[in-house]
Amino acid sequence: MKQQLTIIALLTVIMVAAGCAHKKQITPTPQTLAREEADRQLEAERLRIADSIAAAQAARLWAIEQQRIADSIAAAEEAKRLQIQTLNIPRMTVIVDMQGKQMSTPASMKWQRGVGVTVSLQPFIGMEMFRFELDREGVTVIDKMNRQYGSISYEQLAQMGTHSSMERIDEWIDSHIIEHLDEPVITLQASRANVSITAQLYTSSIQKDLTLNMRATNTTGYKQVAIEQLLQSF
Repeated sequence: MKQQLTIIALLTVIMVAAGCAHKKQITPTPQTLAREEADRQLEAERLRIADSIAAAQAARLWAIEQQRIADSIAAAEEAKRLQIQTLNIPRMTVIVDMQGKQMSTPASMKWQRGVGVTVSLQPFIGMEMFRFELDREGVTVIDKMNRQYGSISYEQLAQMGTHSSMERIDEWIDSHIIEHLDEPVITLQASRANVSITAQLYTSSIQKDLTLNMRATNTTGYKQVAIEQLLQSF
């Protein structure tokens, strides 16, 4: 038994000594430390280069996007510059059917983009009886024979279920009139409740991009009444 303990003790001493020897063998040398530091610096440089490339790509994409936006704005401005800005329509016919009562009259129309529209009804040559004026605020109807007028704003029209604005009117003229100027006659129709209106525009007389007088009619001395009352005068 004593001999066995002696052997175990010797084996333990040998194993401990071997462990110490192993630790001494794996202790990094200066050359190993230098190589590891070089590897770390190389990896750091690789990461820096990757970050630089990513930043350069982001900057390039940003520049491309900025140029795309600039090109889009320039194209929109050019398209706007080429848009027809005014129309003078001296020859048109308006037919109004109100509760079975029909009236047909010569008329004229002026339009300036972003400013307004005026429609003049002239049952007798050179004599204006009714005038419709649409501007950025709303609609005004003028009865020159009876020296009275009525106005309604777009907000009031919206409360009645009709949503409109100068921008919408311009878009409507673009799509319903300007896009059809190559046709000899443009027919426009509108109806609401018991009133229907048909307008025929003779394109051979239409003048584009003229300087127009779009000032509102001076209603001094005119009586202001409800538009519904004015329409009954037709």
